[in-house]
Amino acid sequence: MHLLVLTVLLVANVPARSQNTAKPVPAAVEMVGKATEFFFTRNYNSYYWREDFSFLLTDEKTGKVWRILSREPTPAYDWRMGTTFTGLKPDWKAGPRVRIVGVTGVDRLPATFYDFKLEEANIATAHLVWVELPKDGWQLYNANNWFHKWSERADPVIYSHYADKAAPYDIYGFINGQSAPFSKRSQELIEQAKGARMFHGLIRTAKEQAFGYEIEVLHLVGPDKGGNAVAFYGDTKTLPLLDKKR
Repeated sequence: MHLLVLTVLLVANVPARSQNTAKPVPAAVEMVGKATEFFFTRNYNSYYWREDFSFLLTDEKTGKVWRILSREPTPAYDWRMGTTFTGLKPDWKAGPRVRIVGVTGVDRLPATFYDFKLEEANIATAHLVWVELPKDGWQLYNANNWFHKWSERADPVIYSHYADKAAPYDIYGFINGQSAPFSKRSQELIEQAKGARMFHGLIRTAKEQAFGYEIEVLHLVGPDKGGNAVAFYGDTKTLPLLDKKR
C-alpha cells in the first residue's frame, strides 16, 4: 500500500517538475537603443572560419538592458549558408545607436556563447542588426540567413523583415523545417529533386497563404548516393563558399 501511494505521488509530480524546467518559447524582439561593450571574434571552428559578435543594448522604450548575441554561421558541405556581414565598419567604441530584430534566448546549438556566462536577465539573438550612421542613417551590419521554426508568434514577425527583398535578405534552411510554405513553382522543383535536403531562396508576401508569406526557391542541394554535395537545382557557383584556409 505504501509503495502504491509513493508511486502515485511520484507520477503526480512529473508534470509539475517538467513544466518548471520547460524551455521558454522564443518571442520576437524589435528594439532600438545604444550599443555598448561590443565583442567580436573570428576563429577557426573545426574546418572553417566563423565570426560572432555580442553587445549590450539599452532599449530606448523600456530602459531594460539586453545581452545581444549573434546567430552563428551555418556550414553546409562546402557552402556558407549565412550569416552575412555587409562590410559596414561602425565605430563601436562610440556607443552607436543600434536597431535589432531577433528572438529571445540563445538561438544556437548548444545554447552557449564562447566563455560568456550569460547571466543577464534579458538575452536575445539578433537576426538583423542595423547601425545608425551620422550621415547615412540606418545601415545593415549583419543578417542571419539560416531559417528554422522559432514559434508561431515569432515566425511571422521575422519573415516580415525579409519579405520582398533581395540578398542579403535571402535565406537558407532544411526543406522540411520551415513555417512558410513554398511557392507552387518551388513545390514542383522540390518534388522533382527527391534527394534535396536544403534550399536557398527568397521570401515573398503571399496574401493567398494563411501564413502570409511563401518561399521562392533559388537552389536545392543535398547529398548524392556517395554522400557528396550536389545541386538538384540552381548553379552552385553562385553560393558563398566556406573559408577553410587554415
